[in-house]
Amino acid sequence: MRSLILFLLAAAMFAAPARADEAPAPIANPSLLPASILALRGPETDPAQLRLAFERTRDGRPEPPLEVWVGADYFALIDGARETIYDLRLRRRLVIDRKAGSMTNFSLYGDVIFRQIELTRRVELEKALRQDPEQTEVPESLDPFWIESEVGLVVPGAAPAKIERHDRNDGGASFMYGDREVASFAAGSHKIPRRLRHSYGAFLRHALPLHPAIAAAIGDTDYVPAELDFVSEAKGERQKIALRLVQADDTKDAFPLSAGLSLQLLPPGGDDANVTLLRQVLNPMIEALAGRADGGPRSVAAYRQQIDDALQGGRRFEAALLLTELALQRGRGAVACDPEGKDAAAGPCHSKAEIDKVMSVDPRAVAMFEAMGLQTRDPDKALVMWRTIDRSDVADPYVIDIFEARLLSVRGEREEASWSFAAAFAGNPYITTLYRDLGDHFARGERTDLAWFCYDLGRALPNRVKPDPLSDLDALEQKLAEQYPELF
Repeated sequence: MRSLILFLLAAAMFAAPARADEAPAPIANPSLLPASILALRGPETDPAQLRLAFERTRDGRPEPPLEVWVGADYFALIDGARETIYDLRLRRRLVIDRKAGSMTNFSLYGDVIFRQIELTRRVELEKALRQDPEQTEVPESLDPFWIESEVGLVVPGAAPAKIERHDRNDGGASFMYGDREVASFAAGSHKIPRRLRHSYGAFLRHALPLHPAIAAAIGDTDYVPAELDFVSEAKGERQKIALRLVQADDTKDAFPLSAGLSLQLLPPGGDDANVTLLRQVLNPMIEALAGRADGGPRSVAAYRQQIDDALQGGRRFEAALLLTELALQRGRGAVACDPEGKDAAAGPCHSKAEIDKVMSVDPRAVAMFEAMGLQTRDPDKALVMWRTIDRSDVADPYVIDIFEARLLSVRGEREEASWSFAAAFAGNPYITTLYRDLGDHFARGERTDLAWFCYDLGRALPNRVKPDPLSDLDALEQKLAEQYPELF
């Protein structure tokens, strides 16, 4: 189950490419200050805003009220000192702590991918329980209707849930699943401006555990419901949630983000090992993003000079590590060099034949290149080989950590993988495959929010050479937006 995200990423490589006239949504990476996000959004061409306030109860007990601001391409949820803005233009989720005066920036794509993973996990669990001869009863929360309601997505290829709608004389409606009323709404009198309808529908789908078909039906009405009741199985027991509209105002206002907020890069994590790891590598990441780490990303000429120095000094294995690092950071094309051609101007140049001849007589270089070839075909053997290579006398041992980190993560050895990731980022935080591999590591731990944190930062690195290990993320995000337009 934890490799589902990786399957989705691989599948995205076969998605249709973006049209030439279709620009992808800009990536408001999580290191951007609020002022930069506002600049990236650009001028607000439509300041229309619908402000709603609801009283809430759960099984008849009062809950904190819910305030919602709906704009042309966003909506904001205000709950006490906490505010969450769903920016549908930049496709971000901005969490604001009003008391602390801070903002944390997440990707909406990571949120939707998590829903997909959770949907598949629950469907597979339900299927496994039904096939278990010792299982006498499947929890009602694993009924496909309740799965789809809590996750907010429908099961692909499954028959639609048998939901019956009963319209009321007052303009409201109730929704039945089986012999039970699962949702109802009373018609209201406040009309939803047409240009805000999409954002209003996104609010219903993101913020409330409604079945997608019911959310669509409510979103298609012209008026904000005066009352909205629905049943939730989110906590493993049936609860009735009721919203009563107490205020609705049409106004005009700017996007509700203050440029003066401070940036909190990471969410509070407590003892979460994933957040602890990300804290360890965060400083090298941010320094690399600004081009400050190690004085800036190494140029091809600098790499070639170091490779030549290592070869001239008889340090063949160090040269092999530098060649690998050059390929990881600057692309394989940067390794190819013609001593008689124009490449010779970019530092000392050694032909492939010359390098192959030198490396073939160095046992550690031979073992390293063999381990690289086994990464996918025989990862267990590759890991043993990486661990047996002596790297105590080289300047860039962290290159081996890059390969070990991925293998250890796939094997589920998460603590050991964390050490290798930390060493690799400390060594060279400009290598995009590190951001991809660390993101995949978090995805295996079902932290897609942290996965997209890494993917987004990696795609914002200076001097990035495409295509690279992060290039297929663009295709995946386009595919998600096409598959679930109502969530974006």
